[in-house]
Amino acid sequence: MKRITNKILFTLATILLLSGLYTANAQYSISSPYSRFGIGYIRAGQNATLSSLGGIGYAFSGSNEVNTLNPASYSAVNMQSFVFNIGFDLTKRKFSDNNLSSNAFTASISNISLAFPVINRLKMGIALSPLTEIDYLGADTIISSDINRVKTFSGNGGIDRFTVGLAYQPVKSLQHNLSVGANVTYYFGNLYRSSSLEFLTARDSNGVLRDTTGFFNNRTEKNYNVSSLGIDFGLQYFYRFKNSDELGIGLTFTPKHKLNTDKKQIVYTYYNYAAKQYIQDTLSYSENDSDITMPMRIGFGLSYHKHNKFFAEADFTYTKWSEFEFEMQQKNTLKDNWQMNLGIEYIPNAASIMYYEKMAYRIGFHYDNGYIFLQDNRINDIGISFGIALPIKKLGTKINLSLDCGKQGTNDNNLIKENYFRIGMSLSASDRWFVKRKYQ
Repeated sequence: MKRITNKILFTLATILLLSGLYTANAQYSISSPYSRFGIGYIRAGQNATLSSLGGIGYAFSGSNEVNTLNPASYSAVNMQSFVFNIGFDLTKRKFSDNNLSSNAFTASISNISLAFPVINRLKMGIALSPLTEIDYLGADTIISSDINRVKTFSGNGGIDRFTVGLAYQPVKSLQHNLSVGANVTYYFGNLYRSSSLEFLTARDSNGVLRDTTGFFNNRTEKNYNVSSLGIDFGLQYFYRFKNSDELGIGLTFTPKHKLNTDKKQIVYTYYNYAAKQYIQDTLSYSENDSDITMPMRIGFGLSYHKHNKFFAEADFTYTKWSEFEFEMQQKNTLKDNWQMNLGIEYIPNAASIMYYEKMAYRIGFHYDNGYIFLQDNRINDIGISFGIALPIKKLGTKINLSLDCGKQGTNDNNLIKENYFRIGMSLSASDRWFVKRKYQ
């Protein structure tokens, strides 16, 4: 008992340390213009295992993996085991229009998660991961005969999530396994948005527009502090054939819900001097609540598993983004959307003495028809992923590597296309904790 207690204390201390590192690493710097819409660029927050399989997870269940996409999957944790996952990723994004291009790089912790048994047939999962990121900057120049104006808009920040889930297995036999689960998620973070209007008329010798005398530049800054709870549900059913192969079905449901936010808004005038900005006068300041309405989401997955040899899964997700509400954002910019994810894993020979034959080789594909609708175009997302799992000598522990590359958006109608390249790494560790020793 003392040994188990020491392990629990050590794990909790490790989680607190990693959570501090996670917070310090939460630098929202993807610089994506599409993060201006909705609540920002949505991140999957998955480990490298599921990322390399195309982002699947509804019908995926592993004894040494923590899969928060479907809380029913926690039932796969062995009664005597404690599972711990941590993931990192490095992303390069290239943005281009018909004339220019730019690059952005980010590196961060993608998720920290663990799972363990509570009582017989009841398991728990805990995870910390990012939900959205915001980082954009844009400008529109309006030139007329008398007054020239530049309107700029920017935003940064993001929302993270801390999830605690339970899974219960009411049916467990050699042939049938049914699990149900629920996640309770605490959403927290800050979203900052600003818009400015500067008045310009004359150009100097360098061709740069200068401030107009007699007009005041003005800026509106909004800061939203998010602190709210949400819930989602999951179900998994696995049918085992006589040859031990398994057919799996997974269902998830996230109801429409609100994210509570505390909003602070300030409007002020300013002027530019010597490449610096100086506040002239504060026009208004207010503090109030401003809820974000998140849409309903349904997920369905179908998998086939030949133990220690082959695994394949196909997922389908529908999200009713037309339900999204966030102040004055136009509803016709966001459309209901669907996405498809496919993943395949192959192990040549799990019992081989050759290390490369014991490795798991993975490939995945994903397609999202896009929930952002701009200038008669959906901002879709399509990509392919690859990965390997490197087993460690200790039973149940693997190092997972993934490579994900794809494209979001288009250059049609003067829109921006994003090409991304993401490298991920995660550690999946499983330890036998709850074993009574024969000899003390």
